[in-house]
Amino acid sequence: MIDLTLALAERAARAAQARAQAQQKAEDEHGHYYVPLREVDLEFKDFSFPGADGGRLTLREAAKGKKLILVHYFAAWCHNSNFDVTTVNQLYSKYRDQGLQVVGICEYSRPEELREFIERHHPDYPICVEGEERKKDRTGTTHYAYRKQVDDQRLWGTPLNIIIFAEDLLADGEVAARRVRVAPGEMVKTEIEELIQERLSKKSGDGVK
Repeated sequence: MIDLTLALAERAARAAQARAQAQQKAEDEHGHYYVPLREVDLEFKDFSFPGADGGRLTLREAAKGKKLILVHYFAAWCHNSNFDVTTVNQLYSKYRDQGLQVVGICEYSRPEELREFIERHHPDYPICVEGEERKKDRTGTTHYAYRKQVDDQRLWGTPLNIIIFAEDLLADGEVAARRVRVAPGEMVKTEIEELIQERLSKKSGDGVK
């Protein structure tokens, strides 16, 4: 029994070390944190959050007529979010007319921080706000819930990118999709662009109606 306990403890330690090494490897000398996309089972819920420019933004409304939806969780003060926004903006500008929708969801940021972020980066895609300011208890946000489901060990966990195919969107109900692609960190541009081009080339999948 002791030998088995020791073996399990050693296995857990090796797994933790491997995760730490993978995270360190993902961070380059400029402080980037690139993470490849992976397909996961995750109950992604429809949302209705206040928009940065007024009104409210809901997932299903934003997805109408689109083939591919990128939900981009970010914090205005996070340096990785400030890196990732360039990729997100470039992809949206290039593919928006072909069926790509992007929705930015700001977390844990003060209103003035979000204003400065928008003035600095000029994102063209719609942005809404879920969490206000840097609350110590982050467990009440959808962002936190999705991070835990994909075993994201980062402290704040931004950016978090979630890709939803139009054909995976459910027409109604609290749950909007049960199968998504996720990158808990900055996206690898070549990878995400290849996926976008593949999905947008398909004739089917006109979005939620």
